[in-house]
Amino acid sequence: MALVPCQVLRVAILLSYCSILCNYKAIEMPSHQTYGGSWKFLTFIDLVIQAVFFGICVLTDLSSLLTRGSGNQEQERQLKKLTSLRDWMLAVLAFPVGVHTTVLPFILIEMRTSHHQYPSRSSGLAAICTFSVGYILWYGRRERET
Repeated sequence: MALVPCQVLRVAILLSYCSILCNYKAIEMPSHQTYGGSWKFLTFIDLVIQAVFFGICVLTDLSSLLTRGSGNQEQERQLKKLTSLRDWMLAVLAFPVGVHTTVLPFILIEMRTSHHQYPSRSSGLAAICTFSVGYILWYGRRERET
């Protein structure tokens, strides 16, 4: 099976995010020396989430290419788990957290070019609320200490 444009796009997006992360960490900024460093910025956290998400997408694509037609039940089961993780991460973290930044076009392209099984509304809301409350509590703690 040949690579399709969406798979090539995922690799390009992943490489660009990794490049941005490497260059961002190499820059000496005063905010990197304070509590939480880069992790206090939601934009940085989102960049990491997007890099991990597109890394999982690329891994899913590679696994799908390698296991296609093999008939190995264990490999198919592992691919199904990886696909479920990819879909969950898109619905719970990558899309909700990425809506406020310039990564939105990439997420929308991903949503249009691939079929996804979304988690139930209650579990998805519980997960994004947990992430949001955790970030707010952590950020509030940082604000009280400075």
